[in-house]
Amino acid sequence: MSIKVMSWVWDNGPKDPTERLTLLALADWADDAGSCYPSMVGIAEKTGVTERGARGIVRRLEASGWITIKTGGGRGGKNVYRIMMLKPGTSNPEPETGNETKTRNVTTQNPERDCTKPGTAVPPNRQEPSGNRQRLRASDANVVDQGQDSRREEVLTLMGCSAAGVTPEGRWTGTTNDLQELPKWDALGLSRSEQDAKIREMLAKQRSKSPGFMPNRWSWFTAGMSDLANAKSARPAAGTPSAPAETPEQRRARRRKMIGG
Repeated sequence: MSIKVMSWVWDNGPKDPTERLTLLALADWADDAGSCYPSMVGIAEKTGVTERGARGIVRRLEASGWITIKTGGGRGGKNVYRIMMLKPGTSNPEPETGNETKTRNVTTQNPERDCTKPGTAVPPNRQEPSGNRQRLRASDANVVDQGQDSRREEVLTLMGCSAAGVTPEGRWTGTTNDLQELPKWDALGLSRSEQDAKIREMLAKQRSKSPGFMPNRWSWFTAGMSDLANAKSARPAAGTPSAPAETPEQRRARRRKMIGG
């Protein structure tokens, strides 16, 4: 594992959570030059997605210029993946070696002013090709993902994991499947502070029995969130008048009725 590459990905990697997680997985295998040769099965297992899903994410990373791929150039005929570590504001990737597949990776005119990132250059005052419009739409979609990415980091912190999604035991968490639980918690009508308190409560209770406990999936939290939402809905609303206290005469009459007197 290269701490240098991991740190660079965390500081400069893609905003899309699945792409960032996959790039971090590659960085976990990479040397300081950013090169590694894991199998596609290994990438899928490490990121918690299917092999087909991993292939799609890798293709997106290559198309966006985050990585280059040298087909069959690694040990055992595996592909060699190289993370293209560009310094912010530069226009050329680090020099390529061997027969790596060259990926277009030039400075772009980004929708955000004075911001550059890998992609395809868009000349000013010129109609964009349809392919570029699709990339811009994907960039807009990532703005929505940033909120989910931020929430992911908050949950990881509550769990005691690294921001990259690595548990103290070295397992990956906060995967794409885990992120699918976040909208469910919001749909239950729970505030973020209520969700956070429930996460702390569930972890504290379980860790009192098994120190260092870490759930395999975030769906474990969803069951507790559902219980909290049910209990919350069963409580009387604030300001709702309570039933009047039973008088001694009413209590005696109720008892006589119960015994048939």
